[in-house]
Amino acid sequence: MPHEKLLELHKSYRRVFATEDGQRVLRDLRGRGHAEASTFSPEPGRTQFNEGRRTMVLHVEHMMDPDNFNRKREEKRHG
Repeated sequence: MPHEKLLELHKSYRRVFATEDGQRVLRDLRGRGHAEASTFSPEPGRTQFNEGRRTMVLHVEHMMDPDNFNRKREEKRHG
């Protein structure tokens, strides 16, 4: 994805999750996505399923972190 489009998407994530409703949804996703708990399960396939959920929560958090995109802009500027 071109950097400009990625930056716009990043801004969209930040706007959505900056609201009170967005924060409520993010808390729910963190709980359901095992963001702060083990993803291990003795059930076959369940650990992988839980890791998939966790990965999505981590992606949302990555998209909301302004430092991830400011660094890329600085790296691009300085080659």
